[in-house]
Parts: sequence; C-alpha cells; structure tokens
Amino acid sequence: MKTGSGMRKAGLLTICAGVLSLAACVGWHHDAPVVTGLPTTAVEASQACDHAHTGPHVALRLPAPEGGWSGAPQAVVVMNTFAGSVDIQHGTRLRCGSPEDARTLDSRFRAGVGAVIVPEAGDTAPIEVGFDDNALPLWRPIVQLGQPAPIQRADIARFAVRIASITVVLTLLVSALLAFFATRERAFANYAMAASLFALWQALLSGLWAWPRPWLPVAGAAVPVLVALGLGMAGLTASALLRQSGLRRRRPRLDRATTWGARGLIAMAAVVPWLPTQAVAALSVAIELGFYLLCLAFAITALAALTQRRGDGLLLLAGVIPFLPIAGLQAAWPDGLALWKVEAFMLAGAWLALTCSMTLTLRLGRLRRQRDEMRMLAQTDALTGLPNRRAALERLEQCVADARVTDTPLTIAFLDVDHFKRINDVHGHETGDRVLRHVARALRHAFRDADHIARMGGEEFLAILPGAEPVHAQTRIDVLRVSLQDIGTALGITGLRVTLSAGVSALHPLDRDTAALLRRADSAMYAAKRGGRDRTETAAAAVA
Repeated sequence: MKTGSGMRKAGLLTICAGVLSLAACVGWHHDAPVVTGLPTTAVEASQACDHAHTGPHVALRLPAPEGGWSGAPQAVVVMNTFAGSVDIQHGTRLRCGSPEDARTLDSRFRAGVGAVIVPEAGDTAPIEVGFDDNALPLWRPIVQLGQPAPIQRADIARFAVRIASITVVLTLLVSALLAFFATRERAFANYAMAASLFALWQALLSGLWAWPRPWLPVAGAAVPVLVALGLGMAGLTASALLRQSGLRRRRPRLDRATTWGARGLIAMAAVVPWLPTQAVAALSVAIELGFYLLCLAFAITALAALTQRRGDGLLLLAGVIPFLPIAGLQAAWPDGLALWKVEAFMLAGAWLALTCSMTLTLRLGRLRRQRDEMRMLAQTDALTGLPNRRAALERLEQCVADARVTDTPLTIAFLDVDHFKRINDVHGHETGDRVLRHVARALRHAFRDADHIARMGGEEFLAILPGAEPVHAQTRIDVLRVSLQDIGTALGITGLRVTLSAGVSALHPLDRDTAALLRRADSAMYAAKRGGRDRTETAAAAVA
C-alpha cells in the first residue's frame, strides 16, 4: 500500500506528464515566426524648410567628381552645428533639419543632420550645404560625404557612444541619490547635483536634448546654455578634484583661493545666457583652455602625491588623464580631433564622474570603518579587550528576546574575583591588571564560542549562555577554576592564588525584563561569597 507521501509524489508526476503532453499538442516546439503590424498607406511627412538661421550663414559646395556624379547614392551628414537650420540641396532635391528638434532629421542619421542624395549619372551640379556659422570656435562643424552604408554605420556608432556616456552619468546620479538617502552624507547630494548638471551638458553637446523630441526648454538658446553649463561644470570639477587631491589638508590657503575661484566660475555661469554672441564664443574658448590647464595642474599634483606614496593621487590622476590626450590633439591635430571630439569629451567626462563616484564610495567606506571602530571602542573594555557593561546589557537584551521567540533556555553567570583588593595591596595594581587580563583569557577558553563574556566593572564578569541550562554553566565555571590554579606560575608571581565566586541564574517565563534575571544572578554570587567564596551558587526559580 502506498503511503500518503508516495501518493502525493505520484499525483505530481501525473500532473507534470499531462502538462508536457498538452504543451506538445499545442506546439511547444513550434518555430514559426511571429509577425505583427499592418501595411501602411501613409507617406512620411517631410519637414518644411523654414531656413531659420541664428547668425552668419555658411554655404559649402561639394563639387561633383571629374566626369560628373556616378549615379550612386551619396550620403551627406553635417555635425557639430548646435543651433539654426542645416540645408542639404542638389538641384531641386532639398533636405533640411535642425539639431534643436530631432523630428526634423532624416531618420537614417541621429548624430547629425543628414540626407541621401542620388544625382543622375554624369550630372556635374554640386551638392550645396548650408548651416549657421560656428558658434563655438573650438568645436568645428563636420561635413561628411560618401557611400551611405559606412557613413550610417559611423553615425550609429557615434549615437551609441553618446547614449552610453550619458547613461553612465545618469546611473551614477541615481546611485549618489540612493547613497545620500541611505547615509545623509552631504557629499553625495553635492555629487548628485554635479552629475545632473553634467548630464544636461552632455545632452546639449550631443544633441540628445532634442531626441526624440525637445525635452529641455532652451530652444534658440542652446549654445549660451551649453557654455554656461560648461562654466559651472568647470567650477564643480575643480572643487571635486580639490577634494581628491588632498590640498585641503596640506595647503589650506591654496585650497581656499581655489575654492573661491571655483565658486566664482559657478556664479559667472548665471550671466552667460545674456552675453553677446562674440563674448559667448570667446568665453567658450577660455573655458576649454582653462580646463585643460586645470587638468594638467591636477595631474602634476597627483604624480607628486604618488611619488610621496600618498594614496590620494591614484584616483585623481586616473580622473584627469583622459583629458590630457584630448588637449594634446587639440593643439597638434585639431582636424583629426574634430571628427570625434564630442564623443571623446563625453567618454572622458563619464570616466571622470566614475572616478569621483569611486572616491565618494571609498570615503563612505572610511567613514563606516571609523564609525565601527568608535562603536567598538565604546563597547570594549580597554584593559581586558572584553565587551564592557554597556555591550553586555545590549547583548543580554537580544539573547532574552531570542530565547523567548525560540522557546530555548538561557542562563547567565556573575563571576567575581575573590579578595581582589588584597591582590592589589600585596602584589600591586600592575599585578592586579595582569590578573584581570589572565582571567579574561581563561573565561574565553572555558566557555563556548556561542557564549558571550563581558567585564561588568572592577573584578566582576558576566557570562551569557544561550541555549544552556544552569548545570552547564556550573560545569564551565568548574573548568575555569581548574585553569586558574596555576595562575601564579603563569604570571611568575610566587604565592599568588586566584579564586572566583559565581552566581548562576536561568531565564524564567515570569521574568518581565533582564533586571530580574540579573538580580537573581547577583544575589546568588553574593550568597557564594557569604558561603565561603571559591564556589558557585544557583539562584532559585522565580516566584510569581
């Protein structure tokens, strides 16, 4: 006859077999594709070209090759135009778009304004490109012409890098906010504010602020806002790098001057949107060159810290070092840098944000270690290394709660060194301290690892034995007495004899708190002293 357990197992197997059979019947392994959607009859609406230009206009003519165009499609992409309309025209074929609204762009291109032109074979008419004059002198416009597939793949790569960079910064922003809510550390709130501003700067620089549609209210003022954010970011970056460099501890005067300079940059950022166009352009150059010099100065500071074997230099150097090759390329090969400058700056900025986040995380770790050390010092007896009275009472509260939840026994023992004052008077207080340390070590060895030993003050100790009956406590104390018999030999003091009086008490259902348990153990210990010392007394059961 099958048992109930066997019948249940058989029933489960029968159900599983039925489910598998049903799945096989309905096509569990069917690999037909899933097709969704319906045919459309709508024609993609083309954006009307309003030729909205915000300043001086640049007109480029991309001439046909010798012998005219081949008849193959030609992709044209214009990048790093931060405002105004971009026009791409060949004959009557006109394509236009604005980096301030991604809905006006050709959906085949995301990192810039692009179009695919198909000139007739032998046609010699040039492709005409028009856009606003460069608003940021060190961020040069890029015009690419060529086969559509490679240019589209490069455009996808650019867009992916931009999305990835801003995603990293946003992830660090969320992480900093969570850390702030968990720790209430102001440094994390400051970092979150800086990361949010940097994410906005990245969005404006890369054009992501207008994708898939404009989500920042800066239309027509993207360039001044971009420069203002850059100025503010330079100030915040200087402050963050100052914290990483350790200058605040070593050179307070230099730190104060640099801090006020950083605050000044942040304050200046507020007036940038109201400056003339020429002033904004000049300021953008000054900000970038100043930022390069700032990174160089901090790199030198980091190298000096590393040569002096100070740990604060490594992360500082790691944070600024990606910007140094960018500065070198800007000086030596600006044409080559211009092709990927936006992506290089976004990646380097995301890396700097990551290193600053690591610095904050390490700082939080140090604060936690210091807090744990202070807590340990507050709960540890300096002489014996045992938990002190405060820690013992907290532990006892927890053990009593656990014993009541699990319905297991709990026993405590008060132990007092007999005639300790005489030991101090005869052998000196230094010997008394050595005796207490020796007793503490003996207590650790005599009791179980699960037991908790503490020094309650003076020559009095407390042992907490979770899950143990009073008889087990008496056995452990007997082992302790045996280990103390040769204390004179162990300490090299002739005639030294140490004994203990102990009181044992068990937790009872009628105990409302730990006070009753402690009183019974204390009374039992004094009963042992009155009974002649060097003995153990067990408290009577609680009375209702």
